[in-house]
Amino acid sequence: MLEEAGFIWSNRYTEFNLGDSHPMNPRRLIVPYELFNSFGILKATDIQIFTPSPATDSEILLFHTQKFLDAMKELSDDEGGYQLNLGLGSGDCPVFPEMHESSRLIAGGALEGARRIQNGDVKHAFSLLGGLHHAFSERATGFCYYNDAAITMKYLQKEYGIERILYIDTDVHAGDGVLDAFYKDKSVLGISLHESPQFIFPGTGYSNEIGEEDGVGYSINMPLYPGTWDDLYIKIFEEIIPCLWKSYDPEFVIWQCGADGHFKDVLGHLTLTTHLYQYLGKRMAELTENCSAKGKLLMLGGGGYNPDSVARVWFASFAGVTGLEIPIESPIGWIEYCQKEFGIRASVNVHDEPIDPKRIEQHVLIEEANNQYLQVLKEELRETTVWNDCNEILKE
Repeated sequence: MLEEAGFIWSNRYTEFNLGDSHPMNPRRLIVPYELFNSFGILKATDIQIFTPSPATDSEILLFHTQKFLDAMKELSDDEGGYQLNLGLGSGDCPVFPEMHESSRLIAGGALEGARRIQNGDVKHAFSLLGGLHHAFSERATGFCYYNDAAITMKYLQKEYGIERILYIDTDVHAGDGVLDAFYKDKSVLGISLHESPQFIFPGTGYSNEIGEEDGVGYSINMPLYPGTWDDLYIKIFEEIIPCLWKSYDPEFVIWQCGADGHFKDVLGHLTLTTHLYQYLGKRMAELTENCSAKGKLLMLGGGGYNPDSVARVWFASFAGVTGLEIPIESPIGWIEYCQKEFGIRASVNVHDEPIDPKRIEQHVLIEEANNQYLQVLKEELRETTVWNDCNEILKE
């Protein structure tokens, strides 16, 4: 049975266009949207479509500084300008038309999802163009301008008095902007599973980065060695995440479900398939149901830069959360649309073929490296007094 959920969408999302040659272009959003649409998901009686309103200045200022907000507005009106000290005008974060307006609409999407969940309209919600997790309070970076996740968590704390939020990030890149925002704060348990920063942007997110002051032990960074495959990922996830989740007992959960860990992504180096993401969706829903959140789960799209794999990963993630059955074959209309509109050869099946880890080069080294990363994390957490309920797991 399909569980009631919300889908956050605006046709204006495509205005968040960093350039046709930039990885963050409208194709990586339109193609996934059309897959959902082709399957009829957006017309299902159990799915409610919500159109977001742009985040207000006061909402943006819950996390970002007035200086950064003013610069975003000013440069949106002056496309030739830049402020590199704020990250605006760099190769990653170029100045583009409607920069401020489209960015505040993304933040508004996450806020809309959170409000709908909190007010009881739906249990889960998916903001497709969300999860811009690299943005800092006064700096754009990593394709991210306004940090919709951080803004939304500040909003939930302020407007609803929520004291324990769990933010879990499975993007291939560490959720540095979000975890940094709450690095000294135990009101958010931030968990990021990502490719090791030894090999990929942003260069932070090592196992020993566990928070400071009141936040010690509440930032969980789990690096993954390039080549990590589905079963190894699941083993690591299950070994530590459920116990921390249960012990923390969050009142609200946000999942940044970036698709760039997929083996076909152009920026990441993991070997993950759609099967892993469906599994994660199912587990996120189960864990969220069995805590104080009582199923309150907001999904934010995050990264992913191969439109075909992004579409199928997000569909698999959403299916896992909602209990939707995944058809074997991709819709013919969607395949034809991808070819005609963008020259993209879309996959004929929604799910990938399983990958035998023994066929992955250096699979033994990959497993050993991940075990070392995990042991460092366990040792760091064991030295705190935060996770006494998980001591048996942390000692293993």
